[in-house]
Amino acid sequence: MNQLNIVLPVHNEKDSIESVLEEWKQELDKQNIIYSFVICEDGSTDGTKELLMQLQKKYPLKLDQKQKRRTYGSAVIDGIKTANSEYILCVDSDGQCDPKDFYTFWKNKEKAQVLIGWRRKRADPLQRKVFSSLFKAIFVVLFPTRIHDPSAPFVLFKKQTIIPHASHLIYLKEGFWWGFIGMCVKKKLIVQEIPINHRKRIKGETQIYKMGEMIGISIRNLLGLMKLKLAQ
Repeated sequence: MNQLNIVLPVHNEKDSIESVLEEWKQELDKQNIIYSFVICEDGSTDGTKELLMQLQKKYPLKLDQKQKRRTYGSAVIDGIKTANSEYILCVDSDGQCDPKDFYTFWKNKEKAQVLIGWRRKRADPLQRKVFSSLFKAIFVVLFPTRIHDPSAPFVLFKKQTIIPHASHLIYLKEGFWWGFIGMCVKKKLIVQEIPINHRKRIKGETQIYKMGEMIGISIRNLLGLMKLKLAQ
């Protein structure tokens, strides 16, 4: 059994995914742990599917591929369920998460039920940071927490900690990590933040949240938070 699975949701990342996997492999190989990647490929149309099938020969990875989009949140949930490890690390596949931060997470893994990154200097467009700040003002009213960055996609936890609460992770398919931390608050799980280095994407623009769609996404996420709040 692997000690660690790294879950990466992937959509149209042909130009960056191999660089991301190589960087993570180099860092993880230093840690003397048994690990593998769980790649949840989500209806890519740019050749990512074919590239990932080739990369199976080079990296320890399991592919979970879909012909049609299942949304970011559904991809992460599928990855968590597919994982066969004690610990799961979820990160984005665009290169913004720095593998060098992993060591701090791993050495502190027993100090909380969930460890999440804190992007003190977030390398995202201004508009997206503004939307996140406004959304957080609503989030903390519904789910009171001292977490500074509830949507950071750098999260480590034991599979057995999260699986019992998987039914509460379905409400925010696009703003998944808001819902994840909302679930943690609701279920009184112990969450600890760790500052991380947040970088610009390796190549291209975001494949998940285009800025022109942010208003609609924010409305859907708000409705999702309300459903999570009322969920039994």
